[in-house]
Amino acid sequence: MDSFPGALIAALSGAAVAYVNYRITKRAAEKAGSGGTMTTAPLLRMLLSAGLLAAVYFIGPLTPWDRVWLLAGAAVGLTVPLFVFTALLVRQVNGGAKSDPPSPEKGSDRHG
Repeated sequence: MDSFPGALIAALSGAAVAYVNYRITKRAAEKAGSGGTMTTAPLLRMLLSAGLLAAVYFIGPLTPWDRVWLLAGAAVGLTVPLFVFTALLVRQVNGGAKSDPPSPEKGSDRHG
């Protein structure tokens, strides 16, 4: 339990990077919708995520906490908010649709 505060700090750092990644993707998607492209967004997002993990790895020995717990916290902090932010992006792209339209029943099309 000695490494829990470090893991929590790393998780919060991961969540902050995940939020920045979300903002980058959202801005790139808005520009892509108006005729732009999303060429640099994935590269920038990858650099930020890998940069956090590399920073945690190399700074870990300078802290009183175990490096494994720091890396695990950063990975969880990057991953869990990703689900929330991805859902927000999908909702934005779909125009706020709550669910998919109902599929036609079997036999209602001409191919059976």
